[in-house]
Amino acid sequence: MFKSFSRTKLPAGHRRFSDYYSDWISALKTTHLPNLRLHMSGSAPNLLSAHVEIIHHHFKSYYHTLDLAAAADVSQILFPSGHRNPIEIPFLWLGDLHPYVFTNLLRSYLLQHDEIHPQFEQNEEDEETEDEEIDPQFDELDEEEIEVGESCEFLKKQWPLMNAWKIQSRKLTTRIDQIERGLRLMVPALMNRVRKAQSGFVTKVGSGEVAAAVAAAEMEEEMVGIVMDANRLRKDVISEIVSVTSVYQGALFLEGLAQFLVGIREEKLLQEFKKCKLVIK
Repeated sequence: MFKSFSRTKLPAGHRRFSDYYSDWISALKTTHLPNLRLHMSGSAPNLLSAHVEIIHHHFKSYYHTLDLAAAADVSQILFPSGHRNPIEIPFLWLGDLHPYVFTNLLRSYLLQHDEIHPQFEQNEEDEETEDEEIDPQFDELDEEEIEVGESCEFLKKQWPLMNAWKIQSRKLTTRIDQIERGLRLMVPALMNRVRKAQSGFVTKVGSGEVAAAVAAAEMEEEMVGIVMDANRLRKDVISEIVSVTSVYQGALFLEGLAQFLVGIREEKLLQEFKKCKLVIK
């Protein structure tokens, strides 16, 4: 029903998305993720911020290319057997990661810190205090405690990263709640559009209203629009998280997202997955 079913040949010079994705993941694994981690280990905030933006741009360029690939042949995005392994498939929604993966990842950092350091939980009045008014106080105390010699230099560099989630601003938690409320509205709306596109195809073909090829082309056009809107939603959620977090929080979030994408493609993990056997009784 889609272009791939009609065996349309790729135009000269056109690159398959599976090839692009392989190179994109490779660049993420071998270049962007190591560089981000290198600067997370002690670079100045402005330099770390630049590398956060670099890896953020890498994700934005991916979704731009994903849109182009969907417009060229939406089937390769909706049925990504060529560039996705069996471990990745359960996390996909309309061709790529479900946007809840991003918010759940961010929530995991917040919950993990609350479980390890419950004494740092702040009441509602404390959350209303601006970050810039609180941070210097902690910084001054931290510097006094760790400046005891050159042996503490590493700890001094790591301290802002280690305490990235210690102070959670009301702005951050409120914005996360707003993002999740938006997803609860947008995700079902997109799925409703998918159902309508499929239902329209069945009705038109079943009634003989139009030829099957015409109905398939109309459904394909609608699915392209749906996939692009889903990509826009994913891209916007990532951008919102990066914009509302501090430079250290944003770095940790993007590092976690990148490691997740790289990790589920590890050959050792995939081999272990293939060894698993499910006995059906």
